[in-house]
Amino acid sequence: MKIAIVGAGGVGCYYGGRLMAGGHDVSFVARGANLEALCRSGLHIESALGDAHLTDVSATDHLEDVGPVDAVLLGVKAYDIEAVGKTLEPLLHADTAVLCAQNGVDAIDRLGPVVSTGHVLGAVVYGNTARIEPGRVKHLGTLARLRLGGRDARSQQRAVACAAVCEAAGIDAEAVDDIDSALWTKFVLFSVMSAACCLSERSTGELREDSDARAILQRGMDETAAVARAKGVRLDSDVVKRSLAIADTMAADSVPSMVIDLRAGRRLELESLSGTIVRLGRELDVDVPFHETAYAMLKHRAR
Repeated sequence: MKIAIVGAGGVGCYYGGRLMAGGHDVSFVARGANLEALCRSGLHIESALGDAHLTDVSATDHLEDVGPVDAVLLGVKAYDIEAVGKTLEPLLHADTAVLCAQNGVDAIDRLGPVVSTGHVLGAVVYGNTARIEPGRVKHLGTLARLRLGGRDARSQQRAVACAAVCEAAGIDAEAVDDIDSALWTKFVLFSVMSAACCLSERSTGELREDSDARAILQRGMDETAAVARAKGVRLDSDVVKRSLAIADTMAADSVPSMVIDLRAGRRLELESLSGTIVRLGRELDVDVPFHETAYAMLKHRAR
């Protein structure tokens, strides 16, 4: 399969590297020092699931150099999705799958009206990966899970095909029947952990082991789940319990990507996380005090 990675950060480089190691034709669309490192010394992956050093990496900052592909893994930040989506045309043909791996739950809705052709899919990524320096990615823990899905029959067919390719490359991947349920199920966990770790400046392990902090995490997750259900999204009755259980399996020193951005002084994805819950909570008449507090406390640093 011919694949383009647009947004060569932690997620893009990790999964792109695994697919490249699996024998697929992978091109990384990158820029600056990261592009230079990929071209000069390849891609290094550090992971408990297996280290890798991939040489002869195909990397460019011009999408026209790549040409039409079978799948695009879109790993850019949520706030860039429309702007980047408008540039994707050189990569697309009628059956190209565009996998939206953004944090949040609205990437399919936002990208769909922007791209001219192909099939927009949701991609739910579980795990903690980060680009620690140009050309080098670190994966913390052993959780690296990918769930794909579309909202119509043809898109779902592409999701099944892409999941099979990923699985053959050794990735824990699966096509799911209800992508919105999968997106919101992760969002119950991720929206709360992102806000709580940013506000407390503590790691995942520190928060989950503190009984008071854990109770706050649970209340925040209850809010996200309540908004999802009010919106008509199907969630398992024990989604909060399962979310806390997933947090218990994550590397103790791991932090969500928004914490890394906060520490580096970069723009935050706050609007796509707690901001989304606050807006929907008001629209659907659901009380969300945890997310309202997080949004109010972090919005001055969001840009």
